[in-house]
Amino acid sequence: MHNQLNLQDLESNLDSMKKSLINNFSNSYFCKDYKNLIENKKLVFVDDEEGIPIQNWGIHSEKYSNLKTNRIYPIQDEKLVFGVDSSCIKVAEVEDGGLYAVKGSVCISFKGKPTAHLKIGPLMFYLNEEVFQSLRFDRNVFKLILFNDDYAKKFLRINIERYIQFWISKLISGSIILIDGSLKSSIFENHIYDISKIIENSVINGNSVIGISKSSKIKILKYLSYPLIRSTVPSYVDINPIIRSLISKTYGDHLLVKLSSNEYSNILRADIVSYNNDLNSTLGTLLYNELINFGYPSTLSLSHHVSVFSNTELASIKSFIKSNYSIREITHENARASVLGTAWR
Repeated sequence: MHNQLNLQDLESNLDSMKKSLINNFSNSYFCKDYKNLIENKKLVFVDDEEGIPIQNWGIHSEKYSNLKTNRIYPIQDEKLVFGVDSSCIKVAEVEDGGLYAVKGSVCISFKGKPTAHLKIGPLMFYLNEEVFQSLRFDRNVFKLILFNDDYAKKFLRINIERYIQFWISKLISGSIILIDGSLKSSIFENHIYDISKIIENSVINGNSVIGISKSSKIKILKYLSYPLIRSTVPSYVDINPIIRSLISKTYGDHLLVKLSSNEYSNILRADIVSYNNDLNSTLGTLLYNELINFGYPSTLSLSHHVSVFSNTELASIKSFIKSNYSIREITHENARASVLGTAWR
């Protein structure tokens, strides 16, 4: 596949890109055959919930009303925008571990319109102590993953997203890659394709990487967003001193951004690594090539929806497991409903 991916070649190259991603992913430690590990073990299917709300930080504070804002002007530079997201659900509780399913997705925009998308998965992962013994992770990290379902799902989401981002950063050039979340190293990353490798590939190939966060635990950012709430044009505020003083192992320039002139537009945190170190150019090019809906990039929004598991998919996964693995399914009782009554189910 050619390194340069342009609009004319997009349709023909999507299949090649998907095959490349899946082939490389299949050779990773994730896609092992867990049939021998799960065979003849007791298992309970569980229901899972997903959903990521897009939040507005609309807390007013006159104290920061004079904070300098920088206007973002659309720049007519034609580039492909790739948005990557994933979702993970727990399918079943197994007597010595957990069975999970993950889906990844990539959506592409060009000149302000969504152009195409591809889906990777669902892929099933079985996590137990035997699996983690073959991986090079700190023992305390894999204890977190084994003992806490939320950490297990986060571990799988981060790794499938990083894997996809890594190969996209190698396969394309002259484009923008959007990541759901901050550009920050995680204890759950595999060092072979961690965020630093993704950024390195992107800079070499002339790509810019933007991490978009819909919310933050850093309270002061809610107040710093006030000038942007008042702004009637796409703008950003520099928050580098705050992020770098509070968070280690972050990459790029850190901003609060308003990507739409709509008064109800969401204020987002954006971490940006621009291959040419030109923030204004990167953001302006993003505005020209991306469809912005209430201040949020459509490629990330669509990627989320594509990756979400439907009830039909969950039922199909359970049916597949029952048909292909010699498991012993056991029934379980809803303890909350048993104690409080059926009205509290």
